[in-house]
Amino acid sequence: MDVISPLDARYRGELAGYHELASEEAFMRYRARVELLYLGFLVDKLSGMGLVKPIDDEGRARLRRLNLSYDDVKRVRELEVEIGHDVKALEYVLRDKLKAIGLGEYSHLLHLGLTSEDVNNLALGIMVRRILHGHLLPSLVELGRVMLRLIEEYANTPMLARTHGQPATPTTFGKEIAYHAYRLCTWLGELARFKLTGKVAGASGSMASFTMIANLDWPRLLRDFVESLGFEPVPVSTQILPPDNLTHLLSMVGLMASSLVNLAQDLWMYSMLGYIRFRGRAVGSSTMPHKVNPVDLENAEGNLKLGSSMLMEISRMLQVSRLQRDLSDSTVKRNLGLAMGYVILGVKRLRAFMEGVEADVDALSSDLNNHWEVLSEAVQVRLRSLGLVDAYERSLKVFRGSRMGAEDYLDAIKGLGVNDEVLLNLKPSNYTGYAESIARDVASGCRALLNEVEGVCRRERESMTQVLGID
Repeated sequence: MDVISPLDARYRGELAGYHELASEEAFMRYRARVELLYLGFLVDKLSGMGLVKPIDDEGRARLRRLNLSYDDVKRVRELEVEIGHDVKALEYVLRDKLKAIGLGEYSHLLHLGLTSEDVNNLALGIMVRRILHGHLLPSLVELGRVMLRLIEEYANTPMLARTHGQPATPTTFGKEIAYHAYRLCTWLGELARFKLTGKVAGASGSMASFTMIANLDWPRLLRDFVESLGFEPVPVSTQILPPDNLTHLLSMVGLMASSLVNLAQDLWMYSMLGYIRFRGRAVGSSTMPHKVNPVDLENAEGNLKLGSSMLMEISRMLQVSRLQRDLSDSTVKRNLGLAMGYVILGVKRLRAFMEGVEADVDALSSDLNNHWEVLSEAVQVRLRSLGLVDAYERSLKVFRGSRMGAEDYLDAIKGLGVNDEVLLNLKPSNYTGYAESIARDVASGCRALLNEVEGVCRRERESMTQVLGID
């Protein structure tokens, strides 16, 4: 238990497989993968000019299988303490690894022409893509499917709406869940279609070091290399990649998490109002045996807020770097996995809560039938459509501030001197407009989007395995 983050202890089991792709150790392995892929790229180009011997197929297979062990990562850390630079320490460890697999003759080409940020930006991009397509988007898809079930089950279940917390024009429970599902799917679509940028451009972005290696079209070749790893090459950089693309992605995730906080809070209030039932923990209180608390929902809200605030702050801080480079962004980026982890945990807890939710139809009906005054909108709109110019003002006098049952409503209609069958037959439960069809239309669109996102995630994972050699 000698850890600081609860993600590494209390919540580790809920994030199965996450630490293996979002930890500092994982990031070091991504750096090693970038270095080795670049080495293969460089040998290809230089061997074509007769400057080095080509790597045969068997050697390429050994190079592709080469990875850092736990002891290798420890050795990198030890060397970093000794020399004061983590990427240089990694280079030295990889030189030894190349010798061990019979490729030592190429060790002088490791990191040739590169600056640390050429490696770091691509390694970080790999980590973010793995988090996004391996954990975040799949978790959001699972949440979306739970929401679809609730939409379809309760699309025509009337309930009292509340604007400003006060009784308002009726809606349906399914339509209100559809509102949140639509927001989720909007963010999902943007995140799934987003493409990260990358660069290899040397110490100050001018690619000057590459002119010392060979007379080749390095701007084109390096763009091709970046693109081959699944990134969009940028046309210009300093020592660091322009941060805007990454900060845009992180901001989207942060804002998406905030939209889910809205869902969590609405569900919490529906629970407070008695509109929904849910599965609770075996013990709800250490002193009150009757309690069944929405603890998963509250946990989801807290973790979503924390992850969102971290991501938004990281985005803001990454936007500024002094001149061609300073290290303030480096320490901040080390928290990306932590911030995304809190969001993913929040999504998982929210889904866990919603899986056990069912609407209390009797409670919804009872509450709705205690507020016939919410038909005041229908009354004034109907009367105005029939030509009564001052219908709103007359309805205001009758309905404002009142609380009505069925008989009270009929008395009010008679008091207005109205004998209209539409208004006389109206009830709060059948004044829901197109709520049901809206809900079902949203569900249909979301279902198609969720299927699309699943396909994107599957293809991205397959691509990373094939191109980068990362499972």
